[in-house]
Amino acid sequence: MSTQPVLVCSQFSQTADGVTNCTSQAWVDTYVLTPDEQAQLELVIHGGFDSSTFLQFFGATLTLFAIGFAAGIIISQLRKAKRG
Repeated sequence: MSTQPVLVCSQFSQTADGVTNCTSQAWVDTYVLTPDEQAQLELVIHGGFDSSTFLQFFGATLTLFAIGFAAGIIISQLRKAKRG
């Protein structure tokens, strides 16, 4: 990260018709992020975790487990019936 001078508004005034104007400006040294740094910062702030995607894949995992478990039980029963 690097610091760069940025022009900011330090005082505001509002007109009768509701328009906000800047009445005083100042130069402030502030950190300027590159797009890559911004993306990394957003991941840190928001956790990088999407709950809807998690629920979708968790449900799919449970469904595949249930299908495999049921297929295993059926195959086991067919083998037992074949022997006996």
